Amino acid sequence: MIKLYELKGTGARYYSLFSWRTRMALAHKGLAFESCPVLMSDKPAIAFSGGKTVPVIRDGETVVRDSWKIAEYLEAAYPQGPSLFGGPIGQGLCHTFNVWADRTLVPAVMPIIVADVFERIDPADREFFRGMMEGFLKCRLEDTVAGRDKAIERLGRTLDPLRAVIKRQPFVCGPAPAYADYIVFSVFQWARVGSPAALLGADDPLAAWRERILDLHAGFARNVAVA
Repeated sequence: MIKLYELKGTGARYYSLFSWRTRMALAHKGLAFESCPVLMSDKPAIAFSGGKTVPVIRDGETVVRDSWKIAEYLEAAYPQGPSLFGGPIGQGLCHTFNVWADRTLVPAVMPIIVADVFERIDPADREFFRGMMEGFLKCRLEDTVAGRDKAIERLGRTLDPLRAVIKRQPFVCGPAPAYADYIVFSVFQWARVGSPAALLGADDPLAAWRERILDLHAGFARNVAVA
């Protein structure tokens, strides 16, 4: 069975957005896996991967680190399962989308939820998490709460192009979900697991899309501990 090394939160929370990309890719391919939670600060636990971050998968003798590289590996190693990309052109477009999400969508969501996520990670990781996130945000975690409403407004503008897409088709990838959907969904699942903050209104087309993703694979992503 594939082993997935991912971040350890409180109450069996799988709070890593990058882990959720891998989790959804494995579910999409119909591949069983064993979760191996590790602390963010415990770099020796994943030293075998040659890196310092998760997710990491071990598939037999093969070790792959980084959610994008894992998706590429799963697509190549398990062609019998549903495609994550729909071919080489789709894979290239998806890679572009992956970079956009990491550099635009993730930074837009982070200040909204980061103070809440801090309360839901393993206590042994809190000092490490605080130092890393405050270095990124250039402010104390507690200071992000006061600016949450404005951050939600900015996120809304960031999401407008995706709303326009979802008004015309049920999934980011068209009539059926694939890896680009999971890239976006991973950010919303990160928020859902780590924070009670409402990122989307009830009548937002993206809220209905998120519900469709939560229903996939027998409710795989729905049936987890959330904030």
